[in-house]
Amino acid sequence: MRIAVTGRQGQVVSALIEVGPKLGVEVLPAGRPELDLLSPETVQPALADIRPNIIVNAAAYTAVDQAEKEPEAAMAVNAGGAMAVANAARTLGVPLVHLSTDYVFDGSKSTPYIEQDRVAPANVYGASKLAGEQAVIAATRSRHGSIRPMAKTSYGRC
Repeated sequence: MRIAVTGRQGQVVSALIEVGPKLGVEVLPAGRPELDLLSPETVQPALADIRPNIIVNAAAYTAVDQAEKEPEAAMAVNAGGAMAVANAARTLGVPLVHLSTDYVFDGSKSTPYIEQDRVAPANVYGASKLAGEQAVIAATRSRHGSIRPMAKTSYGRC
């Protein structure tokens, strides 16, 4: 099994690289400059070159505070980049695991959030990650499963 992981140096790709060989899984990081989420046209060719059986989208604009100053960049990476990855997965006919964040919730709940809670991002970073979730759902609608339904809409579980 070949897993393409967007991003080269994050915690997710590092953990997958560590555990993958123990499970007989080849983990192949894909990142800049070959795959640049700010340049959506680079995404599909970079992933096609890997020939994955599955794609994990772990790359993101993660500078939460900086996103307030650079909302366009956060949205371009976290929404536009996510859409490009989802479109590539659809084109390649492979499953996609898209990682999001608890920042899609506003933090006002007094108990732990669960997947079915209503989303309400309180900052630009959360809004950009929610837009990414919605872009992935839109791009993969015919084959979509979700562990967290979006707002009041109900989707099936993976």
